[in-house]
Amino acid sequence: MNRQTDHWYFRLVADSGTRVRMIIAKMQPDTYNGVEATDWWNFNRGISCYLSYDGKDWKPMRTNTLPGHELYLDFTLLHENVYVARLPVYTISDLEDMLYRYRHDELFKVIRIGETVEGRPLEIIRLGKNDARYSFIIRARAHPWEPGGSWVVQGLIRKFLGARSADWINTFNVYIMPMANKDGVARGMTRFNTKGMDLNRKWDTMSDSILCPEKYALEKFLENLGKKGVRPVLGIDIHNDDAGSIITATHERGDARFLKNMKLLEELMRKYTIFTEAVRYSWKDPDKNDNLTMFEDGLYKRYGIEAIVWELNANWNGKDGRMPLSDDWMESGGNLNDVFFHYARSLAD
Repeated sequence: MNRQTDHWYFRLVADSGTRVRMIIAKMQPDTYNGVEATDWWNFNRGISCYLSYDGKDWKPMRTNTLPGHELYLDFTLLHENVYVARLPVYTISDLEDMLYRYRHDELFKVIRIGETVEGRPLEIIRLGKNDARYSFIIRARAHPWEPGGSWVVQGLIRKFLGARSADWINTFNVYIMPMANKDGVARGMTRFNTKGMDLNRKWDTMSDSILCPEKYALEKFLENLGKKGVRPVLGIDIHNDDAGSIITATHERGDARFLKNMKLLEELMRKYTIFTEAVRYSWKDPDKNDNLTMFEDGLYKRYGIEAIVWELNANWNGKDGRMPLSDDWMESGGNLNDVFFHYARSLAD
């Protein structure tokens, strides 16, 4: 049903000072919900690429487009090897370092909720106090090649724990699934788990615990939250794509409260984060039978949680007019604390 051929990550070894001229050829088009893409690359602003000499500090590099389905890179090696990647890389080790760094903080609780197909631990981070009046929930890295969500989550946590704002602490907490598809991340995959399941599909029903334990674990956690009387006021599934957008859950066109809340959320996201693109609304259609239900509709229909998908633009930072940096995504994550605070306050009014 789906295929993504937008990702690369490898190490190139040569003498320092070597000029490298490289072609990246795309051999197959993407497939989205069973339909092959007509444009193999999104050329509106070009395709981004990143170089790193230590695997940590990633510098953006614009590719040039060649006839057909090829990208062209031209650079000179500053050291004897360089990592070349589609986007700034965020690994399982990066996540483990963060979990270790904050392990003793009373506002940072790690909850084990299951394990992946290959036995890697799945966790939820509760950021903030257990009895906060409002809760939010975030999932990152459902698709392994999309690291933007990992950087957003790290920025959110770092600023919340660093600022220790009484306003934030007393108003909301955040439940975070920081890396949903760990097996895919470990293996350099693009979209699926190692059983071939897309963690952002079939949210209308409970997952098979063997074929899709990563989604099943989150669904059981949401069920348990509901049994405790906790219903997050907003869920966000963070992704990367070539255009950027916010996608809402499906509602009736006349739902005034929903529109009011989403207009406020859009205003806050544009003010505090890197978001500059379109909000895509979805309205109920009695003639449409959607059997590909995604995160936002699954949370809303099954758990009564308002939810969105936030597609971070992989190619462009619209606020600064350049390719995005991991620091941009971390700053947006830090500023999500302000988004959550003002959004929650509006619900209290």
